[in-house]
Amino acid sequence: MSFSSLFKSSKRKHHPVEENNIAVIGAPTNVNHDIHVTVNDQGHLTGLPSAWVRQIGTQITEDEQSKNPLVVKQVLQYYNYSIKKGNQDGQEYKHIVTEKDIVEESKEIDNFSHSKDAHKSKDSILSEHSEKGDIIRETYPIRPPRKVDGTNLVQTKNLAQNFEDLTLVNELKGDVEIRNKSDSDLSDDDFMRRRSGLTDEDYMIKIKNICNPGDPYDYYERSNKDLGSGASGMVFAAVCKKSGQLVAIKDIDMTKQHKKDLLLSEIKIMKNFKHKNLVNFLDAFVIYDDHLWVVMELLDGGPLTDVVTETVMKEGQIAAVCCEVLHAIDYLHDRGTIHRDIKSDNVLLGMDGTVKVTDFGFCANVVGNEQRETMVGTPYWMAPEVVTRQKYGKKVDIWSLGIMIVEMLDGEPPYLREPPLRALYLITANGRPKIARWDTLTEKLQSFIDLCLQVDVDKRGTAKELLEHEFLKDCMELRTLTPLIRAAKKMLHKT
Repeated sequence: MSFSSLFKSSKRKHHPVEENNIAVIGAPTNVNHDIHVTVNDQGHLTGLPSAWVRQIGTQITEDEQSKNPLVVKQVLQYYNYSIKKGNQDGQEYKHIVTEKDIVEESKEIDNFSHSKDAHKSKDSILSEHSEKGDIIRETYPIRPPRKVDGTNLVQTKNLAQNFEDLTLVNELKGDVEIRNKSDSDLSDDDFMRRRSGLTDEDYMIKIKNICNPGDPYDYYERSNKDLGSGASGMVFAAVCKKSGQLVAIKDIDMTKQHKKDLLLSEIKIMKNFKHKNLVNFLDAFVIYDDHLWVVMELLDGGPLTDVVTETVMKEGQIAAVCCEVLHAIDYLHDRGTIHRDIKSDNVLLGMDGTVKVTDFGFCANVVGNEQRETMVGTPYWMAPEVVTRQKYGKKVDIWSLGIMIVEMLDGEPPYLREPPLRALYLITANGRPKIARWDTLTEKLQSFIDLCLQVDVDKRGTAKELLEHEFLKDCMELRTLTPLIRAAKKMLHKT
């Protein structure tokens, strides 16, 4: 038998279609999974990955799809990217966010649309990580209906800079970018930084050098009250022996942290962040050589959420809270930082009415169980440009403040009863939400909300501009919040 006969026979065995002179085409390589969305004659979206079509279900009507096809695409893209990103990073803690990070995230979202992951369903993304034992929770903060009758109303009715920029964090984050580049793409300086070859052990040494070298038990007396636990460790209450100040100590298991370079940069930054309206970083210790104890302020009044859901706030009290939160936002913005998650849950109160913003950097998850969020940020407080990526920057915090005012008026943000995907669609498609009690508000408060909830980012106020607004001149004293805090604690059985 000739060689050609053997070759021919072999081909027939695997590709019998050749007997009928049908060409055999090999499997494609380097497939580009780009997404091109169009609307057909029936007004239906076409070109979406099948997994995305299934996700839409009944959450976005066919009429909405035909009217706003681009919005639907952007929402699905952002939603699925957020889930994938949250599961990849594990959100060991919330990193300080700069505008540079926002630009990089936008590029990642664009790249996500061209990846095979964009064609996976949410369920398949989540199941991949569930099999690994990860904790997964849909960001869907359903709250009980606000109580506005009975003793609640009776009780509430008669109630009387030396740190210039984030150059440091950008330099250290640059180390991560450098390691992801090929040698030919690096500048001479970056090439030398890579060649320095800093290992996790090297970063641990640097972390130890900037932490308090003493024994934390010499400074703080641990209480029996655990505040929560999660994948990165646990949080417990303690008292400063010198001042008597109540503190929260977050115990981070360093063996489970994969980004020790970012840990190092954030410790350095947080040590320079000191403001009366921030939950401040106080100290850090390395114990047992592999555990990082981060000490932060702890407020005993609980989150603003308890007050907005259980009591009725006067406009002067709303003004007081807004003023304090704006001072914190302005401080962060001046240092190139975007909070990206302003909401009542992240505003903590002292029993004296002190107002402090939390949940950024190491201050994330200081109270309550630390569970994974599957969204980047919380959708109900999210500005439209977060999804559309147009002029996305510091002013997202101002929009979120506006939504938090709606919370203080109505007890919850708009669309809270909607699933996250539909909430994202409504926020992006509708822009500014309707406020049921609008006609009952003073002109000053209406004007203030107008400046916060401008869809056009250029027309939205800055923190500095809002701090000069007439509405804030009507602030009531912070101590008037104390009866509200006590009433909320009683109703929630937290006393």
